[in-house]
Amino acid sequence: APVTGNDIMPSSFSQTPTWQERKTVKSTKAGLSAIDTPTADQLKDFRLHLMMHLQTSLDTEQLLRTFFTEVQHLIPLTGCDYLNGDAGLSLHMGTPGRHRCNYQLSLNDEQYGEITFTHRLRLAEQDLALLESIMDTLIYPLRNSLTHRKAIATAMIDPLTGLSNRGAMAITLNREIDRSRRLEQDMSVLMIDIDHFKQLNDRYGHLAGDDVLRNVARALEDCVRACDACFRFGGEEFLVLLSNSNLPLARQVAERIRQTIQTVCRSPDPKKPITVSVGLAHYENENDWPELVTRADKALYQAKAAGRNRVVASYVRNHEGEWV
Repeated sequence: APVTGNDIMPSSFSQTPTWQERKTVKSTKAGLSAIDTPTADQLKDFRLHLMMHLQTSLDTEQLLRTFFTEVQHLIPLTGCDYLNGDAGLSLHMGTPGRHRCNYQLSLNDEQYGEITFTHRLRLAEQDLALLESIMDTLIYPLRNSLTHRKAIATAMIDPLTGLSNRGAMAITLNREIDRSRRLEQDMSVLMIDIDHFKQLNDRYGHLAGDDVLRNVARALEDCVRACDACFRFGGEEFLVLLSNSNLPLARQVAERIRQTIQTVCRSPDPKKPITVSVGLAHYENENDWPELVTRADKALYQAKAAGRNRVVASYVRNHEGEWV
C-alpha cells in the first residue's frame, strides 16, 4: 500500500507518553497477533513521541531503526526490511517472520523506497490499520535523511571524472586500513599518473585534456573489482584501492591498468598514445593512510624517473621486519 506524508506537522510534543501503558499482548481464536487498541489520546501521544525521536538524526539507518524500535512498543512486529535502490540502501532489522506487510513510501510523486514489516503470526486487521495510521510520521524525516545522504555523496564525487574525490578517499582508506588490521587481510594502493599530461593539455587544450581524464577514469573502473575503489587524487593523478590484495595480485592489476589505458584511451595526438606510470604499495601495518600513500607516491616517482609507462612497487617488509 502506498503511504504519503501529510502537510501538518505538530509544533509541540506531549510530555506524558500515556501510550506506554498499552503493552498487553493477546491471542485471538484464529491464532492472530493482536494487542489492545489505544485510545485516541494515547495514539496522539505516541505519534508526537515518535515524531520527536525521528527528528533527532539524519542518518537513514539510525532513523529507520528508531522507527522500528518505537513501533514495536505499539504493534507486535518481529522484523523490518527497507529497500531503496536509488540510494543504494538495503537494511534488515529484527527477525524475519512468515507474515509480511509492505508499503511504498512516497511524497509529492517522489519515491523514498519500500518498507516491509514481518511477524511470525498474521497481524490482526486492527494492527494493520494502526500501523498505517502512523506510517506518515516517517515520510518527512526519511525524505530529509535521504536528501542529506545524497548531498554528502555528491560532495564526495569528482564532477569531471565521476570518480570519488580525495575526501571520500580519506574516509575509505581509514575504513579499509582498520578492516585490514582487524581481519589481518592484505590491501594495496596504486598511485597512477598520466605521462606527459601537461604537454598534451598545453598543445591540444583543456577540453582535450578533460576528455583524456574521463577516458582514463573509465578504464580504471573497468580494470578493477566491485570491492575495489578508484579515486581522482588531483590533477592527472589517480589512486586505486585494492581490497584484500597481496603484492603479486596488485602488481597484476597495475600492469593490466597500464596496458588497458595504452590500448583503449584515445589520444589527441595519433603518434603519442596515452600512457601511465604506476606506483604500488602493499599495506605493511602503517599507522595511517598517508604513510601508505606516501610509499606509493615514492614508487610512482621512481617509475617516472625510470622512463615512465611502467609499474614500480614499493619495498615491503620480510618476516624479519626488514624492508626488501
